[in-house]
Amino acid sequence: MATNLPRYLMQNEPVITGETSGKKVRFSVIDKTILNAAKTVKSIYVQAENATEGGVLHSIHPKVKFFALIFMAVIISLVNNLEGQMCISVFVFILVLMGRINIPGMYKKVLFLAFFFGFLVVFPASLNIITSGKVILNLVSLNQSYQFWIYHIPQNIGFTSEGLQVVGLIFLRVWNSISFSILIMLTTSFPAFIKSFKLVGVPDTFLMVITLAYKYIFILSRTIEETYLALKSRLFQNPGNGQLRKLISGRVFFMFKRSVAQYENTYFAMVSRGYSGQIMPEPPQPLTTKDYMAIAIVVLFGIAVKFI
Repeated sequence: MATNLPRYLMQNEPVITGETSGKKVRFSVIDKTILNAAKTVKSIYVQAENATEGGVLHSIHPKVKFFALIFMAVIISLVNNLEGQMCISVFVFILVLMGRINIPGMYKKVLFLAFFFGFLVVFPASLNIITSGKVILNLVSLNQSYQFWIYHIPQNIGFTSEGLQVVGLIFLRVWNSISFSILIMLTTSFPAFIKSFKLVGVPDTFLMVITLAYKYIFILSRTIEETYLALKSRLFQNPGNGQLRKLISGRVFFMFKRSVAQYENTYFAMVSRGYSGQIMPEPPQPLTTKDYMAIAIVVLFGIAVKFI
C-alpha cells in the first residue's frame, strides 16, 4: 500500500549524542555539583524513610541504638591505644555485615571524612617539630636548630614514632566515631530517631526545630534542582561556567523565596492535620530479648576494650 508521507520522514538518521557542532559536550562544574548534591540529598532522604527494613540491626529498638551511640562515643574517646581502636573497628565492621549494609558505599563516605578530619588535619603532629621523640624517618637536615617564638625547630626534621602513634590514634578515633554514627543512621529511620530523643527527655522545642529543619533542607534542595533544570532546558547550548554563575546568582533570591513558600505550605498542611508544635510519639514499645542482648553485647565489649 502506497504512503503519502514525505521521503525524509521515512529515513532513519543516526542520533548524535555527546557532540554538538563537532565539539564534545561536557558537564560543567556547576552541573556536576548540582547533580551530585541532588543525588546525595535524595539518597539520604530515601535512606531516612526506608531504614526500617534490612538486617538484624534494623529491628532493634531506637532507644537502644541511641544509648549505644552515646556509650560507644564515650568508649572511643577513652580508649588511648591503637589495639583497642582496631578492635572497635573490627566490631563495627561485624555490625555492618550483620546489618546487610552496602559496605563500599558506606566506607567510601567514612574514608573521605576520616581522611580529611582525622589525618590531614593532624598529620603535622607526626613531625618532631610538634611531637618530640625518636626520629624514625629523617626528611630535612638544617645547618643548626632554631627557636621561633615558643616553637623549637630541630636540626633534623622528620617523623617520630610517638608522633605517628598520635596521628594513628586520632585517625582511628575519627574513623570509628564516623563509621558507628553512619551505621546507626543507616539502620534507623529519622522519625524513629526523633522518637528515641523524646523517650530520653529531650525538649519538644528542640525536636521541633530538628524536624522542621530536616524537612526544609530537602525542600530547598529540590527547589534548587528544579529551578536549575528548568533554566537549563531553555538554553540552546551548554553555556560556560561564567555565564552559568551569572544566571544562577540572579536566581538565588527567587529560589530562596520559592522554597520558603513551599515550606510554609508544608507547615500549614501539618497544622491542618493536627500539628500543634508538640511531639507526641506512639506509646513506647517494650524492649524485647533481642534489645537486652544488644545492650549487653555493647556494654561488655566497651568494658573489655577499655581495659585492653
